[in-house]
Amino acid sequence: MPENIRRASFKIVIKRVEKPFSHDPFAELDWICQSFGFFEPIARGKTASSVFKEVVKGSEAQKPLTSTFLAKRLEMSRGSIINHLNNLQRSGLIVRQGRSYFPRSSSMLRTIEEIEEDIERIFQKMKKTAQELDRELGFEGEQKE
Repeated sequence: MPENIRRASFKIVIKRVEKPFSHDPFAELDWICQSFGFFEPIARGKTASSVFKEVVKGSEAQKPLTSTFLAKRLEMSRGSIINHLNNLQRSGLIVRQGRSYFPRSSSMLRTIEEIEEDIERIFQKMKKTAQELDRELGFEGEQKE
C-alpha cells in the first residue's frame, strides 16, 4: 500500500454506566453515548451526546447536517461542534460524506453490531500477533490459568 494513503482508524472507550430505568429513547441514547465515554458533565447539555442526537434526528428526517447547521441549532461554537463530530467519527458512531454527517448505519442496533465487528477484527489481529510473539519468545508452551 502506498505510504500516502491513510487507513481509517478509530478510538473506542467503553465505560460501564448504569442503564436508565426510563423508556425515553433520548435518555437511552444518552446512555449509549455515556457508555462510549461521551459525557462532559461541565458542559451542561453541550455534549457529544446532544450532537449525536441531532445527527440521528437529521438522518430520520433524511436531512443532511453540516457542522455549521449543528452549531446554530445547538447554540455552540462551530469549533466545539467539529471537535464533537470528530470524536463521534473516531468512535465509529457517525460518518462524514462531503460536508454532511450521518449515523454510521440506518439503525442503532446495526451501528453497535458494526462497532463490535470492528473490535473483534482488531482483537483477532492482536491475538495472532501475540501468538507469533509467544512462539518467537519461547512462551508457546505456557498455559493460561
